[in-house]
Amino acid sequence: MTMEMTDLELLRLVSRGDEHAFEALYARHAATLLAYAEGLLRDRGPAEEALQETFIAVWRGAASFEERSLVRTWLFGICRRQALKRMRGHLPAPRPLDDALDLPSPEPGPQAVALARADAAAVAAALGALAPLHREVLDLAFAAEMSHAEIAEVLGIPVGTVKSRLFNARAALARALPVVVEEAGR
Repeated sequence: MTMEMTDLELLRLVSRGDEHAFEALYARHAATLLAYAEGLLRDRGPAEEALQETFIAVWRGAASFEERSLVRTWLFGICRRQALKRMRGHLPAPRPLDDALDLPSPEPGPQAVALARADAAAVAAALGALAPLHREVLDLAFAAEMSHAEIAEVLGIPVGTVKSRLFNARAALARALPVVVEEAGR
């Protein structure tokens, strides 16, 4: 019954104390939220705690949802706040974007070549080496399949900043991956 319902319909039922709707909302979003929290925290234990606290907050605050965003975006925002609470003191001091990010190489196509040649271990290592703001935006864009507008809402930043971070995150990932270029004629 609840699996055909929209997230908004489920959340409205949760706000009235419907445990089955809560379970359905959890089943629908928990895996993606856990992956997101784990990407932020780099540790499964605290990520699971953040997920638990996220859904406690959802249970308690469902009635406060103002429908100014998608339920899914609201859930990611709650999860992000819970994860950041667990990162106390572990975030680097914010730096100006110009100082924090290197410009991508002007050479044509390194991203495509690197991604095509990289194996899973190299990708995992490269992702692990990225700055947290780059990992987070990539997680939201590709793992959570969020639009630029949804990412902007979750992170509380302008859409243009999301686009810039995605561009720079992809470039940083491409630089971190090994590039193997075959020579022509051999």
